[in-house]
Amino acid sequence: MRWIFRNWELKLGATGLATILYTGLVFSGSFTEARISGVPIQRINQPNGAYVITQDLGNIQVHYRQQSSNSAPVTTDSFAATVDLSQYDMQRAGQQQSLPVQVRSLADGVSWLDFSPTRVTVNLDVLDTHSVPVVLDRGTVPSGLELGVPSLSADKVDARGPRSLLNQVTAAQARVSIDASGIDFNKQVRLVPIDARGQPVEAVELAPDVINVHIPVTTQETSKTVPVRPRLGGATAAGFQVNGITSSPAAITLRGTPAALASVIDVTTDQVNIAGLAASRTFTVKPVLPSGVRLAKGEPATVGVTVAIGPAQASRTFLVGIVCRNVPSGSSCLPQLGQISLTVGGPAPAIAALKAAQITPFIDVSGLAPGSDAARGHLAGRVRAPAGASGDRPAHTQPKPVALNGSSLRD
Repeated sequence: MRWIFRNWELKLGATGLATILYTGLVFSGSFTEARISGVPIQRINQPNGAYVITQDLGNIQVHYRQQSSNSAPVTTDSFAATVDLSQYDMQRAGQQQSLPVQVRSLADGVSWLDFSPTRVTVNLDVLDTHSVPVVLDRGTVPSGLELGVPSLSADKVDARGPRSLLNQVTAAQARVSIDASGIDFNKQVRLVPIDARGQPVEAVELAPDVINVHIPVTTQETSKTVPVRPRLGGATAAGFQVNGITSSPAAITLRGTPAALASVIDVTTDQVNIAGLAASRTFTVKPVLPSGVRLAKGEPATVGVTVAIGPAQASRTFLVGIVCRNVPSGSSCLPQLGQISLTVGGPAPAIAALKAAQITPFIDVSGLAPGSDAARGHLAGRVRAPAGASGDRPAHTQPKPVALNGSSLRD
């Protein structure tokens, strides 16, 4: 038996070493180790009335060990990574806080050894609600169209969200798109919370979030000022004529589409009846508006038309003889022309009653010496017309010489 215990320290050491080597060999053949990335971090135990501003908490990488006998593949679904939001200090809501990550294995025969990161930054905020006005964004209005006063089913709505984001919301915007056909807009429109710059604010809900919008759409109008052209009807009394027509106002301003106004150059009036008139008169009539136009605001609905009536004018031509006046005593006046053609104009009744005997062309020879040739070519005739008539110049427009004969020059 002694040989058994001989060098027992060496034998015991050898046995221990063999056991360790065997155990390591067996162990290394029973497990495998690996790493997997992309395990998402989930949130749990969110406090009531809180909103998670940090929506994406990111992913972790897990170092794990798997039994060799387990042939099932290890995926990101093999682990659950969570952050307990109940550990967030709501007294400091709106501030970033670091919370620990917890990991557990969901697959049989798989255990995690370590993971990273072990902490993540989380930001929670308090949910709040307040009222905001509804504003309308008409977008780009097609050329040639005008929008009337819009009608909204709600002018205010409630906005709910995290207080830090909710405080940025200034309005709920309803954006519309006007059709180029000019049809009235009448549709349901979804509202979007916007900030002071008109940019959408995320994580804020509106109630209601849809409203009805009605916008009258009309063709664009412009203005045009055109003269008034009175329209006369009938004939004046015999022997009278229209000497002038004036209107008050002389021009009016119209409203209408550019196409409707393009061809309008003036505006006529209802017919002014001047039948039998023998004196001037003022009438009140309505303007006749072209199709598709109307009077501009402030323009009168009626027009005053004044028709000036006077005796009719006429003219006649007479052949009359010339007489001399103021002939010196003892002399005789011998005009080269015995007769001239004279046209007389004036009121028709007076001209019609005029006779040639009433017309007296004359030459004033006062102050001329008898028999002097110096008087030739220096005298122009004058005509005395009856009242109501005016004499035109005679047919011979150049003055003719006049010779005076007297006994005093014969000596």
